[in-house]
Amino acid sequence: MSTTQTASGVSTLIDGLILEENHDLPLCRLQLTLRVGSTSDQTEAGTAASGGPAKMGLCNFASELQRRGAGVRTRAQIDETLDGLGAGLSIVCWHDQVLYEVMSLREHFDRAVEILADVVLRPTYPGDESERLRRELLANLDDLRDDDSGLLHRFFSRALYGETPYGRPVSGTEDSTLVLDLDGAHAWHRHHIVAGNMIAGAAGSISQTEVESLLRRHFSQVPAGPRRDEVIPSPPKRTGRRVLIVDKPERTQSQILIGQLAPHWKDPSWLPLHVSTVAFGGTFTARLMDEVRVKRGLSYGASARLGNGRGQRSLYANVFPSAEQTAETVELVLRLYEEWAEKGLRPGELDFIRNYLQKSHAFTVQTADDRLGLRTRLQVCDMPLDHEKTYPARVASVTEADIAQAMKTWLTPDDLLITIVATADAVLPSLQKLPGLRDAEFEVVPYDSF
Repeated sequence: MSTTQTASGVSTLIDGLILEENHDLPLCRLQLTLRVGSTSDQTEAGTAASGGPAKMGLCNFASELQRRGAGVRTRAQIDETLDGLGAGLSIVCWHDQVLYEVMSLREHFDRAVEILADVVLRPTYPGDESERLRRELLANLDDLRDDDSGLLHRFFSRALYGETPYGRPVSGTEDSTLVLDLDGAHAWHRHHIVAGNMIAGAAGSISQTEVESLLRRHFSQVPAGPRRDEVIPSPPKRTGRRVLIVDKPERTQSQILIGQLAPHWKDPSWLPLHVSTVAFGGTFTARLMDEVRVKRGLSYGASARLGNGRGQRSLYANVFPSAEQTAETVELVLRLYEEWAEKGLRPGELDFIRNYLQKSHAFTVQTADDRLGLRTRLQVCDMPLDHEKTYPARVASVTEADIAQAMKTWLTPDDLLITIVATADAVLPSLQKLPGLRDAEFEVVPYDSF
């Protein structure tokens, strides 16, 4: 059972309530979602929340620290109490939202929600935990140096989105982490933890009336306040191909993203371009996988993806060939991209992919938790809340003309960003000789310069 409404008597506490009932198991889940995530670190609201100049990583720092001491409990006492209840509590910060979630057996749910309320509303922000968290964040950045895929996406986003919010990492940088402080965390909490900035969602063995009762009992002290999300600016358009090589020593394999800016999720072009992108590189039998892996064995995987979010995201192809085959793989993907942009889908691709997307959609909304997550994201992004139900019908109605128009409007193969994590000396000379990169702008940056 799915419902979306503003609960009677709860409208001043939380901006709407999403409920996905499922009584098969005695498990309950409550989520509180902030309408802002790390993109707020760079916006006007983020500057206000930091108590001064915007601080990259503040949202992640302040929200994670809430879990480490709240109400009358220390971090250890929170963990001990949750363990005793068999409950789980998590906080996750993304670019577009912060998710607070608690899950437990039905019989312990009230006590678990009580702890969640303390974490959300009454964090103590202890100084010792602040320093411990800072060390953990710095250690995570050290670990990133060993994660070629993580480096690839980080540098690709920075180059594609520039100084706009999506170009800045959720966790910040080493320099920004060193200046995060408790004053900023308190200011962030005061600014963002307000009723208009929060969405409530529940799933599992619980009714609308029971959720409303929990919210009244535990969240009556949510301060009044408006939505804090702001329009996320689109990055400036760049012309010409760019090649960014993230130089890392002794790489026997290259990690590659080739992509560009894409339409906003709300844009009418998004769905037909999504259908076309999945046909191009979103399945194991798609032409990108067929040409790169099956026919030539250049990369174990080859995929294409169209992003979505509160702001304008990207469309990219991802491959990871050996260092020796990097130039050959780049040349092939560029040719396939150009062919796709110029000629559109091949005969039979549209019928196959429409059928595939309609059938596979059932797996994305299979459980109550899946549906809750999707519907919350839709609300965060101000998308139509019937999106999940109308998706198969809308996919079925996409025509070749729709796809052709969307691709003509958005695909820009002459302006692609090619980001490669590799050993520069091993791949740069052969890349510079490629005809498709003859006029490209090349840049080499150290892999630890993030």
